[in-house]
Amino acid sequence: MNKDVKSPIVSADWLKANIKNPYIVPADCRFNLLDHAYGKRSYTSGHIPGAVFFDMEKDLSSPEKSFGRHPIPALDEFTKVLENRGISRKSIVVAYDDDGSGAARLWFLLEYFSLENGYVLDGGLNAWLRAGGDITTKVPERRTSSVELKAKKDMIVEKEIIESKNSPFSLIDARSPDRYSGEYEPIDRIPGHIPNATNIFWKSVLNEDGTYKSPDQIRSIFKEVGKNPVLYCGSGVTSCVNYIAMRIAGIEPRLYPGGWSHWVKTIKEQ
Repeated sequence: MNKDVKSPIVSADWLKANIKNPYIVPADCRFNLLDHAYGKRSYTSGHIPGAVFFDMEKDLSSPEKSFGRHPIPALDEFTKVLENRGISRKSIVVAYDDDGSGAARLWFLLEYFSLENGYVLDGGLNAWLRAGGDITTKVPERRTSSVELKAKKDMIVEKEIIESKNSPFSLIDARSPDRYSGEYEPIDRIPGHIPNATNIFWKSVLNEDGTYKSPDQIRSIFKEVGKNPVLYCGSGVTSCVNYIAMRIAGIEPRLYPGGWSHWVKTIKEQ
């Protein structure tokens, strides 16, 4: 348990009350795994005033795909992404989307690269609309900034360490139950899951309205998880939702960012 860590989420009411703060940077992270143009198209159609757009494939992932479908970007790559959007250490970044996963990915990257003021809008764009927030098609003026990043390597675990079994890990697969079981696999060439992994679907930590469940509810969901929890999914995106949920509940996990898309690269098909 780690009760000293700040909450990763802010409410729509909080953002609405503080939206005119010049340090607030709403960050639109909408994306669709099967439609790469969806995010930018949605942003162009309407977004939270002042929001900048982050593309999952171009901004929140490295172009080097040898470590899975959405590898963590290199430090210099992500530095340029943030600077091109005017984000500095003084910025308060509030990530949002329409399902919870893209925003969680940006939050994880901000945390991983040691930017302290990153948050997820609890409930995403729908919560903003329910709170009476405005939507605009106006793109904010391009600003640039300077920011220094430092990677927190202890937040992640790579495949070789998991395979070495030198440390006991509790692997948690965030994908849907049918992908975990191998009954359905729309993307990766081999279905199934990492041996000994437990399935805790990322949507199970969210309420029907897309907000995160309470700390007690989240602790109940993860109550059977053992020591040293390591989260993964298909490619390090939806597992970030489980990561945030565990942080809310005072649990400190780690992430295997390559996920199943990386794990199966060396597996021969049966």
